[in-house]
Amino acid sequence: MLIFELTADMDSLGLARRLTECGAASYVVSGDRPRVVCECGTALRSRVAQLVAGVMTREWLQARVVERVCRMEPLWPAEEVQFHALVEICESRLKSRPVAGHTLEEWQASLARALMSHFGRSVCIALDPFVRFRLHRAVVELAQRVRDRLVASALEDEYEESLAMLRYMLDEQPLCEAELHVYITPDGVWITDAEGGMVSDEQIELVALQDDDVTSEDLAMTILITRSPWQIVVHDAYPDAPWPSFSETVTRVFGDRAIPCPGCPTCRPNRSRAGSRERFAFDPRSSRAIRRRLTPEAERTSDAPVDSELGEG
Repeated sequence: MLIFELTADMDSLGLARRLTECGAASYVVSGDRPRVVCECGTALRSRVAQLVAGVMTREWLQARVVERVCRMEPLWPAEEVQFHALVEICESRLKSRPVAGHTLEEWQASLARALMSHFGRSVCIALDPFVRFRLHRAVVELAQRVRDRLVASALEDEYEESLAMLRYMLDEQPLCEAELHVYITPDGVWITDAEGGMVSDEQIELVALQDDDVTSEDLAMTILITRSPWQIVVHDAYPDAPWPSFSETVTRVFGDRAIPCPGCPTCRPNRSRAGSRERFAFDPRSSRAIRRRLTPEAERTSDAPVDSELGEG
């Protein structure tokens, strides 16, 4: 006889039903800490250990991950945390993605071996502390991954909202029969007309330079929307830019009006000047992207690359 002691939030009836389906005679003894009594022969104990370990690395593991994330991030809705925890655990299992150095199948096999060893020493096993000790590292890492998913989801939602706002602003502008070229590099963003002349707006730039949070990408997007050209040729010399790239933003805001450059020297990999660069990065504590700041010095010298480096579209 084996006795599994469960916590109140664990599915005692479900565990008993699974044990019965695998050939063991099982029943539940209710109480503050329910117990599942399992009567099985020695030959069946290995199968029982595998079944219990499977339950622990699925239902129990998900519940503990959700519990930990909700404790650390109390403002997140529990339903959203549960969804992302389920997705993360399922993906980790299906893709054999290591969790704290081992796949979930390996964690399950290790837990089953520990249960088999314990069967020989005691008939009663308090499952929650038994598993909590052995799966602690897996719970911690999965909880961090779920937190990362929540942050990424929030960033994506904010990005979609910003795109909707930009599209609304664009719809308010009359269409201009002009073609503009946007040059995107790790050093910043430039806009030219079809002939290669620099496009700028002194009033927009004056306002932008009074705000330290404004970037060259913010300025470029404002100019593009106020000009509302019928066609924008995107010269992306920064194809490995972290999400969300300015190239993607322009394409999603302007739709079919934005087309990729068919090929020019500016768009070749590593075309941008070597030198001091502030790389685009995400602060995990903030939803705002950090990019190279647009300074008055950068504005005064931004005309130089048009002929010498950016070339013609």
